[in-house]
Amino acid sequence: MSSLTRRQAFALGAVAAVSACAAERPATKAAPAVPAPKPGRLFATTAAGLVVVDLAKGAVKAAYPAAVADGAWTRIHQLKDGRLRSYEVGTGALLADETVDGRQIKAVSARMIAVGPPPGPRRRTRITLVGDNGTRTVELDGNIEPEAFSGDGRIMYLLDHLPPEAPDRYRVRMYDLDAGTLQPLQTRDKTQVRPGAEEEMRGRGRQAVLDPSAGVLYTLYTHQDDHLHTRDLAAGRDQSPGVHAFVHVLNLDQRWAYCLDLPAPFGLGPHEAHTIALDAARRRLYSFDASTGTIVVASTDDQVIRRSGLLGKQPGGEAYAAAGGRRVYVAVGSRVLVADGETLAPLAAWALPGPARGVTWTAGELLVGAGDQVIRLDPDTGAGLGAFPLPGLQEVRHAERIPG
Repeated sequence: MSSLTRRQAFALGAVAAVSACAAERPATKAAPAVPAPKPGRLFATTAAGLVVVDLAKGAVKAAYPAAVADGAWTRIHQLKDGRLRSYEVGTGALLADETVDGRQIKAVSARMIAVGPPPGPRRRTRITLVGDNGTRTVELDGNIEPEAFSGDGRIMYLLDHLPPEAPDRYRVRMYDLDAGTLQPLQTRDKTQVRPGAEEEMRGRGRQAVLDPSAGVLYTLYTHQDDHLHTRDLAAGRDQSPGVHAFVHVLNLDQRWAYCLDLPAPFGLGPHEAHTIALDAARRRLYSFDASTGTIVVASTDDQVIRRSGLLGKQPGGEAYAAAGGRRVYVAVGSRVLVADGETLAPLAAWALPGPARGVTWTAGELLVGAGDQVIRLDPDTGAGLGAFPLPGLQEVRHAERIPG
């Protein structure tokens, strides 16, 4: 764990909120009335690893190479030199230190961590599980990649790659840790999937967001034309021809999965142009395709798309999104696009001083990665609230307020 020296944060100017059709204005010198930064934490991936930033100081508090955070952002798990170490985020205290067999952290939860081999052809997979009841190893037939755990730590969800020695597709299955058996997932109506009807996915995963309170994992995929969902296999026909992207909805505690199809032109443009954002408080899931400017919103209550809109094409660059405060924000290229969270009407377009590298929303502030710095913006007006350098920035991941 290491610290990085902070250069003094510099002020950003007000960035005028303009309509999506109007010309953008870059930042100018900030007004003296910019409020002092509020206490909080920012998590980001950088060349130094996963870093935790003290938002009040604009300084990197700690860096963890080869590390991942749990879904609630309360613990950080680091695998280095054959040892798995767990740290408490708030204090940096070392909570656990275990010798493990494996080269990568595959999946984490509040109760369990899975460590295994890197991706590649194999007929059998050895997985080390570290949890409340100690450490154990399981060996499973096939080319297995752990993905997530149920809240009680009894079920491990995994990707089963087929054929194992030269995979070109995969299926999502669950492994009962108590019984030691692999089982298919249930459908959304909790019906057991019959043999031969398990969905074999040919998709390419783009981004995933977890709703810890609901225990649901949402993963955005773009896929090939010959992909069939479980419901298609059960019906004996493709019920959604022309669909090239979807969100895989995995209920971790109720043990069911569902594919929320995204309408064309989703999936036709570059893979990296696609992004999703979750507003858990308002039970809304947003998907955006920067290559066409198309945005849709779905209800997480029933996984049904409620509305679609257009924010304008944004060719080039990787797309990121965040939602909060009844708005949705898309960072792509050197711009931030803002839309109404309910109607999807475009509200503003704000210029960035560098290529977008992630965006996250926290009460009263929008944090956007731009080149090797993090820009702080007023989420309502786009006014600059300041910035701080973050060398080697790869992606802004998550922010939260803390008492102070």
